[in-house]
Amino acid sequence: MVTRFGIVGYGWVAQDYMLPALQAHPETELCAVVSVREEDFVNLPGGVRPYTSVGSMLAAEALDAVYVASPNYLHPEHVAACTAAGIDVLCEKPLAHTYAAAEELGRAVRAAGVHYATAYDQRHHPAHRLMRDWVAAGRLGTITQVRLDYACWLPAGWSADNWRIDPARAGGGAIIDLAPHGLDLLEMLLGQAIVQLHIFQQRAVQEYTVDDGGVLSMAFRGGALGVHTVGYNRPETLPRRRIELIGTEGMLTAENTMGQDPGGTLTFLPAAQLGGGAQVLPFDGTISPFYLQLDSFLRQRQGLATYPQRTLNDDLRLAKLLDDALAANPILWP
Repeated sequence: MVTRFGIVGYGWVAQDYMLPALQAHPETELCAVVSVREEDFVNLPGGVRPYTSVGSMLAAEALDAVYVASPNYLHPEHVAACTAAGIDVLCEKPLAHTYAAAEELGRAVRAAGVHYATAYDQRHHPAHRLMRDWVAAGRLGTITQVRLDYACWLPAGWSADNWRIDPARAGGGAIIDLAPHGLDLLEMLLGQAIVQLHIFQQRAVQEYTVDDGGVLSMAFRGGALGVHTVGYNRPETLPRRRIELIGTEGMLTAENTMGQDPGGTLTFLPAAQLGGGAQVLPFDGTISPFYLQLDSFLRQRQGLATYPQRTLNDDLRLAKLLDDALAANPILWP
């Protein structure tokens, strides 16, 4: 059975990553896209119809599911419109630009009774799934510390309309954009919820009013401690994507696995050093995390058990933690 999809917010993530996933999956058909930029419609695939508003798309199309990738502040409005029409939704992170707006989104989803998922594509990278399996099997022993670094270079003029640095539309800068992926991923890898979160915000390099980087420290329910660094201020010639899980029996290190693309490396360093040093662990380095995310969404809406899973309550809990930590620790300089 083919699932008829629409896309709301046809920017670079939707065009470069979700579109190829929808085209490659045998059970999906992209029928329509919504964008306020006419230039986004220039290279639409044949048969995909363009719309400039969500309402016009919903009035004209018989859709089964919608991928929402509009700016953060529009997520509640767009999700509410789609769910009220009885359409299942896969919505980009963060849920919204504030926790109050995220709660609004949650109420709309619950009232409609449709299937909803937040698009944390990082949890679907094959290397990250393998890391989760190793932790769950106890192969690292007791996890004591975790570290995750996820950064890029994003100046004010990165795009003609760089809404990601507009506090009214994005809700913040680098932290609200990048940290939700890292926080969700660390919870997934450890199988533990974050119970405490502290944030240091910085505005050190870029010329905009929101943060251009941050350091997040956290405590997990099982006792592990974590550090997560994010930035829009990291030159892309420098290392900027690394995950370390440290346990009493060894350490897993993933490099260049964060982000939208497949690939990267994963190594295991045993604590006993009986294996002759670090071991390179194989995984499928060709399959897109977006494809696997899409497939998981399809399986979940069919009521099938999929790995990994996350609930709307989980998403709201993590959004509240992040919102509270940001409010408690504002940018101190310059």
